[in-house]
Parts: sequence; C-alpha cells; structure tokens
Amino acid sequence: MTTRPYTGPSADAAEGEAGGSDVRPSARRRVAALWQRPVAAVRRSPATKPAPWIRAWRILGPGLWARATGRGPAGRRATAAFLRRRMLVLPALALVALALCAAAYSDVHERSDRLRHRSVPALEGLAQARTSLVLAREQAELRLLKARHAGRVELGETYRSRLTEATQSLNRVARTGALSRGQEQELRVVSGLVVAYGDKIAWADRNRSSKLLRAAGVEYAAGLLGSPGTSPDEQQEPTTVLDRIEKMEGLLRQESGDLAAWSPLPLTAAGAAVLTTALFGFMTVGTAVFLRDRLRLVSLQLAAGALPVLVTPLLLAFGGAQEHGAQHDVHSAVADLADVEANEAAPRAIEAAADVAYARMSVADPDGWSLTAGITVPAAGLGAVVCGVTLYLYGRPYPAARTRRTYTDA
Repeated sequence: MTTRPYTGPSADAAEGEAGGSDVRPSARRRVAALWQRPVAAVRRSPATKPAPWIRAWRILGPGLWARATGRGPAGRRATAAFLRRRMLVLPALALVALALCAAAYSDVHERSDRLRHRSVPALEGLAQARTSLVLAREQAELRLLKARHAGRVELGETYRSRLTEATQSLNRVARTGALSRGQEQELRVVSGLVVAYGDKIAWADRNRSSKLLRAAGVEYAAGLLGSPGTSPDEQQEPTTVLDRIEKMEGLLRQESGDLAAWSPLPLTAAGAAVLTTALFGFMTVGTAVFLRDRLRLVSLQLAAGALPVLVTPLLLAFGGAQEHGAQHDVHSAVADLADVEANEAAPRAIEAAADVAYARMSVADPDGWSLTAGITVPAAGLGAVVCGVTLYLYGRPYPAARTRRTYTDA
C-alpha cells in the first residue's frame, strides 16, 4: 500500500478560508470559467461592410479584366482581331484624354492671363484715377477757397499734376482691354467729365479776383466730381465722376472673383479626362498582359508610348491647381485697392498692392506651365501614335480570319 504525501489544502479550500476577496482565483477555476463562458461572449464583432466601389469592383472587375486581357466567355480571342482592335482603341482613348486635359488647363490659363494682364492693370488704373481726382479737388479748393491768400495765387503745379495723373490713368485703363463695350462707353463719359471738371476749375481760376465767381466755379466742379465713399448702389445710375469710377471698380472686382472661381468647363473636362485616362491605363495594362501571355514578349515600345499619356494629365493638373490658387491670391490682393484712401501715400499703396498681386501670380509661373503644356501634350499625342503603330506591327504576322463564302446554284 502506497501513501501519498500531504500537499496541503486544495486551492479552492485555501481560497474559501481567505475570504475570496484578496486572493486571486486559481488557474483551475479560471480555465473552468473560460470553458463555461458562452460562445457569443467571445465571438468577434462582425466586420464592417466594404465601400460601394469595392463591392462594385468585386462584381464587375473580373469581367472587365477578362475583356482587357483578351479573354471572354467563349475563351481567348484571336490574336489578330485583338491587336487590330486595340490598335485603334488605345490611340483614340489617349487622344480624347489629352484633348480634355488641354481644354481644362487652357481655360484655367486663360483666366490667369486675363487677371494679370487685364483685370489687375485696370483696377490699378481706376484706383490711381480715383485718388488723384480727390487730391486734385482738395488742392483746387485749398488754393481757391480755403487758403489765407485765396484768389491771389494760381492753382500751381500740384493740382495740374494730379489732374494729369488721373487722365493718364484713365487712358491706361482703356488700353488694358479689360472693359466690356458698355464699360468702355462709361469710361469715355468719365474722361469727358474729367475734362469738364478741369475746364470749370480753370474758369474759376481765371476769375479768382471775384469771390462769388470762384465759389460758383468750384461748387459746380465739385458737383461734377462728386464725393468719395458714396456707394453707387444708393443711386439707380451714378452721375458723378467718382461714383462712376467706383461702380466700374466694383464690376471689375466682381469679374476678378468670377475668374478666380472654378467654372463648369474645367471641372467637367477634368472629370472626364480622369475617367478616360484611367480607362486608357487599364486597357494598356490588359494589352501588356495579353502580349506577355500570348506572344511571350514584354513590349517596351508600348510602355514608352503610354507613359507620356499617363504623365501629362498629372502635370497639367498640378499646374492648373497652382494657377488656380494664385488666382485666389490675386483676387484678394486687388480687393484691397478699394480700401486705399486718397492721401499723399495713396500712389505708393496702390503700386504696392498691384506688385503683391503680380508677385503672387508669378509664383505659380503660368508662362512656365504653358510652355510645359505646349511640349507635353504633343509628346503625349506622339506617344499615342506610337502605341497604335506598335500594335499594328505586332499584328502584321497574324492574318485576319476570313469567312468562307458558300456558293449555291441558282
């Protein structure tokens, strides 16, 4: 008879004697509890549903890939028919994608050119004319009415230089080409009113010995010129020079905002270009797989022709995004011209705001991107032709299948 050595109380008894509060449960009890736990408690949470485009690809992807690689429900397609079909499809897709990319980028680039060559110079000229006219009016009123020796001295060169600056600024605005026909007509009216204002001030200066005539001439000229800060929206049709100038400034600022915003043409063309380029890349990869499986070759010529077609949309998209961002910066810079007050520092402030607008546009380098587009788009078109010629040469050794005619007796 064998005797078992005493090993002390069991783990359960020890746990009971300890009160079950400070003693951790034994390993046996933990294992038992684990086995007794319901299966639902340890089951993992169900995985989230895949995205809709992933589910669509799982459904349509295998069929599209089979067609891209020359496999169909009836088996592999004939080599000659496949290559001749791809010889036409790949260049057509590439040229359509390039045309859409060129259309989208050209619209953005034309807006950049209009902003920096037309809108910014026109707004700068109008701001210079507005502030110069206000300074000229202040100088005329000072010499003819407010000075201690009013009526005894001439107007002086300061007034004449301010009036000349205003006239020259209006002439520069007319040469920018930023105005519509109606705005050009309005600018001619403004120029005529400025001449009339100068004539009336000159008449008051010639009659400066008479206080009554001087006051009448200055008052009439002030009525032609108007007062700064009057909103043109308060009137149906602005009549004074400054109101007309402020209204033109508002219209040009609104136009610059429209130029800086996205238009339907580039958005639609860019979206269609992305889809067409993706389809071209998908078909090109499928064609390369077909050539590897059927003809046992890796076509470097096909890859070299397809690479410019795939890279050009990326370059034009990057350049267009840079120019669009610069357009927003230019619009913000020229919007500050409306806040420039007529004082001695006004000309420098206007030039500084215009320089900021030009600098922000030059950072995007629209001329460089235009040159890049002029080089890459024709190169990509040549690459599309290379793809078609390459597939034509691959398909020459394989004659097209011809159907046999059956003749029946009449």
